[in-house]
This record gives sequence, C-alpha cells and structure tokens, in this order.
Amino acid sequence: MPGRKSKRIWADPNREGRGSERQSRRFCARCGNTVQQVRIYKSLNLCELCMNELSDKRDGVYSCRSCGKVSPEEVKEHRGYCRQCTCIACGQPDPEFVAKTGICRKCAAACGDFCRNCGKEAAAQVRKNRGLCDQCFAVRSGSKIEHIHKPRKVISLRLKK
Repeated sequence: MPGRKSKRIWADPNREGRGSERQSRRFCARCGNTVQQVRIYKSLNLCELCMNELSDKRDGVYSCRSCGKVSPEEVKEHRGYCRQCTCIACGQPDPEFVAKTGICRKCAAACGDFCRNCGKEAAAQVRKNRGLCDQCFAVRSGSKIEHIHKPRKVISLRLKK
C-alpha cells in the first residue's frame, strides 16, 4: 500500500523525548543513556552504541558468536548462536555450512544428498564422486566433464584430462 507507514524499530531523539510522557523517559538497559542522547532499539531497550559494541563483541549472551546478530532471546535459546547459524534438524551450531544448505555437516552426511564442498543437493552425484557433486569433483581432479551422446540417449559420463 502506497500510503502505509512502516513501524520504526528505533526510538529516535529527533522524534521522541521532548515531552514528559513515557517515551521521553526511555533509557538503555545496559548503560543508562536516554532517548535524548542516542537512538534506542525499542524491542531490546539498548542504545545504538551498546548494540554496535555487542555486535562486535560476539559474546554469546547478547549477540551471536558467529555472525554478531544482537538477539538475546534467540542466543539464549540456541546456546550462544542465533537461529540462522544453527541446524534446523538437530539444533547444533555450524554457521558456515548452515548458511549454504540449512542443515549442519553431520546431518548432511547422514542424509547423504549434499556436496561436502559447495552444499548443493545432488544425491546421485554425491554417491558416485565420494561426497562431491560433479562440478566440485571436476575442479578438484583438474579435469572437465564430457558427455558422450548417441542419438536420443546418454550412454555414460567420461572424465577428460
């Protein structure tokens, strides 16, 4: 909708904090800065300075240990990691591989359908090439894949060096 306002997630000193109502008394829960001094993140009651500090700190209490996302509820629930850095199947943290496939390396190995290198889902290729898809296998072995065609049928795949 063209005339619809978006919800503001920051309490801004230029918009709020001029009167004596509740919004003007909003302060940071960590350092005590008021809304008149800096912007305050409404859902967590943390000022902008504390948010930047916690994001850089990656302590596992307020912010995620791998990506630095400040979300205390998620971090507490997933033992120091946010929802985007944990496996959806087992709940274990594996930030690099979860970003590629959505599940961790152990679950991908148990499933057997995902490439170890790039995370692409290719069950038959992974079984044939010992855990790698055709593209990653070709790059690792230094060869190109050539398809041998006969009319209307693919007979086999041959690796060409």
